[in-house]
Amino acid sequence: MLTKLILYFFLILFFSEGLLWIVRPSALEFYRIQKTYHIVEPNYLIDLEPNVNVHVKHFQKFFEMDFTTNEYGFRGSPTVNNALPQIVCIGDSVAMGFGVSDKETFCNKLNGFTDAKGISHQSLNLGVDAYGPSHINLKLEKYLPKLNTKVLYYFPSNGDNIDEVTFYSKKNSPLAMFLFKAQFQLAKYSYLFLALKMTQENLIYRFNETFIWPIKKIQKTNECMKSILPADECTDAYFPYTPYSLKDDFIRPEKRDPFAAPVFPARECSDTPVPFDTDKKFLPGMLDQINKMVKLSLERNIKLVLFLAPIDLETAYCSQKGKFHHYYAYLSTLKNYLIEKKIDFVDLNEYTKEMTYKGQMNVRPYYIFGDGHYTAMGNEWVYRIVKKKTEEVLK
Repeated sequence: MLTKLILYFFLILFFSEGLLWIVRPSALEFYRIQKTYHIVEPNYLIDLEPNVNVHVKHFQKFFEMDFTTNEYGFRGSPTVNNALPQIVCIGDSVAMGFGVSDKETFCNKLNGFTDAKGISHQSLNLGVDAYGPSHINLKLEKYLPKLNTKVLYYFPSNGDNIDEVTFYSKKNSPLAMFLFKAQFQLAKYSYLFLALKMTQENLIYRFNETFIWPIKKIQKTNECMKSILPADECTDAYFPYTPYSLKDDFIRPEKRDPFAAPVFPARECSDTPVPFDTDKKFLPGMLDQINKMVKLSLERNIKLVLFLAPIDLETAYCSQKGKFHHYYAYLSTLKNYLIEKKIDFVDLNEYTKEMTYKGQMNVRPYYIFGDGHYTAMGNEWVYRIVKKKTEEVLK
């Protein structure tokens, strides 16, 4: 009896795996394809597969992208030609260009840049999603000896502290590293395991959505009814807006401009930079990694420039108003450090007023909906600023 149960169990697993490969649900396919262009890297956890050519389409149609890598696994980059001087971009998914096709990424647009002496440069994109400074230095140590890099552009992220915590939690624990590698390989090659993993993550989300968030919303509604919260923070409270939300459940809403300018409550933005308090114990180590990158660049006679980018829509929104968002806290702290150490950088937050749409300042078209990554328009905006800096560096 037990033998039959075990046999049926494995038959069900086999049938489910095969059925999922045949049906290929769009949501699962979106995540599966992303797994296919990643590989486990023993030294810094994760990297991109060499010689990839895939098309990724978001299951809610927020974006789609053509995604390729060269022989080294550099995203949207040409075959490495060390006869040419090279401009290297590195960072997390923003530098990698998640959400847009190769030709639309700001790093790809730099390829073929010609300096004042008429010398053409090759651009190479070493960015990978969820890369913090420790990942980046280890990758640079691996690849810079194989390249002819003259300029290095690093795009730090407001989530670098999270990336560092994740990195060292695995790096310093053999068990955590084993589990990471095992689940990565299973999710990459098994549709069923990926489905189970996504189901588990969605159950957590649905639990919060069903039980936790409504309680918080009722608390917020109570504060709004008692005028404890400002009126501009009460537009999503249950009362007195319930009739309108019920109406929307039964009547198809009017079409809205997907690029309509966002509106946030007044308290979303701060008049002064927000202190960087999250995981502050990791800040010295993160700054040490910046110093290591500077040293690595000097040893190889590479010009290093850091670009501090408003990675989330809220940051750019506040910046346009001459204010600050808490998402900018780490980059604001890093900016002061770069000034103190005289490390070259460009603060892209100083250029957000150039984010316009139909003649008005509007950050919405520059970011993927529901996401902190840049659209093609956002990448073009970054490219213009990076190109200007490149002209200065290579004059």
